[in-house]
Amino acid sequence: MKYRNHDLRKGRVSIPGAYYHIIINTHQRQQLLANDGVASIIFETFAWLEAKHRLRWICIMIMPDHVHTIIELGAGQTLAKVMHSLKLFTARKINERLSRDGTFWQHGYSDWAIRTEETLNNTIRYCYANPVKEGIVKSAQDYPYWRCKFDMVGEVS
Repeated sequence: MKYRNHDLRKGRVSIPGAYYHIIINTHQRQQLLANDGVASIIFETFAWLEAKHRLRWICIMIMPDHVHTIIELGAGQTLAKVMHSLKLFTARKINERLSRDGTFWQHGYSDWAIRTEETLNNTIRYCYANPVKEGIVKSAQDYPYWRCKFDMVGEVS
């Protein structure tokens, strides 16, 4: 049986106050994200969503063709609404910045609920280690497109 992305989301519940690990990919996995101008748009958009109490971001890892984030969903919000706002706004601003048009983000996103503090910590470490795992940098602390509410101490494997 073939499942489409929206079929997998049927019955999912967005829980305000819950933590989620979310991955969004660029359209056709184009490597457009890892530069100062684009990254600043993404970081500023998360800050704006947080100021509007739509989410509280925990960490944001901007890879060349995808973004990992861990968020706490805001009161009265759904993941679908928050992700729609994030992707719509950033696509428009990034396309302007890069003097391009057309589809920027891949349709949909991947999300996982985080239910325990141990899973939260492990997921933050996973995000932090991603540029090393992908061979972009030798040390995670050298990667510039990372923000986290918590200090990362030492290397993560």
